[in-house]
Amino acid sequence: MFKNKKVLILEGGGFKTSFSAGVMDAFQMQSHNPFDSYIGVSGGCIAISYFLSKRYGYFYQCMRTLCQDERFVKYSKAFTDGLMNLDFFYDIAYKEFPFDFETAIQSLKGKEYFIVLTNSADGSTEYHQPTQENWVDMTIAASTVPMLTKGKHMVNGVHYSDGGISDPVPVKWAVDNGATDIVLIRTTHYDFKPSRLRPEYFASKFIRANQKIKDDVENFQNKIKESIDYIETLPGHIKIDQIAPKVVLNSNIFTNSVKNIELDYRTGLEAGLNYIHSLKAENISLKTH
Repeated sequence: MFKNKKVLILEGGGFKTSFSAGVMDAFQMQSHNPFDSYIGVSGGCIAISYFLSKRYGYFYQCMRTLCQDERFVKYSKAFTDGLMNLDFFYDIAYKEFPFDFETAIQSLKGKEYFIVLTNSADGSTEYHQPTQENWVDMTIAASTVPMLTKGKHMVNGVHYSDGGISDPVPVKWAVDNGATDIVLIRTTHYDFKPSRLRPEYFASKFIRANQKIKDDVENFQNKIKESIDYIETLPGHIKIDQIAPKVVLNSNIFTNSVKNIELDYRTGLEAGLNYIHSLKAENISLKTH
């Protein structure tokens, strides 16, 4: 599937994806898009969607709006419909910060884009290519975390939850399907270690979901660490460039601070520009040898 293709993978992370928004805007700023395949997890799907539709700055502005809008964040519904109203994303996608679906579809000609989803019935991971008709529903489903949101969303008659629950960093899936040239944009920092006090552990005790999803939510940070450790075991012919924050981001999965979003966005913008600069420097070095 991914043989001889350059693959871009975006980790999720709720409002932490303000870092990813910065990286992707840096790519747009420099017209850097050498990728043949895209894989998005949770909020990473939104970042890829705006990137493919060439909406510079939209995802950043979207997150600034979402963290302040009472239509999106409702503390009173944490144990019923979830803290965040993801259905509000219909208004975001079509009205307030609209995707340009025609441009996105055009950008994907000869390419492929996969959204990572968790099947709500059995907790299995699925990887789907969106169409224009189900793009928004699939993106909403990809970000639907039990307790933080309503927990599941229907796409083509099937209920799905956040793909990050079952496969938060889908590098192994990409490699198993032939990928040997990968760029991974992470929202977890370098030298990431699971926290001893994991909020996911407590959340897993309250969510309404099958046992597989409950277990995956409880072990969410451990699964991220397993994926990062897996990268270190790969043979030399598999090239993976990682773009990640050097330290813990200011934002959390759930946050209400515009300042933190702005700081993380700027960090991502700098990281993206530094990555492109390093590629140019590497090309110059190769040409002079």
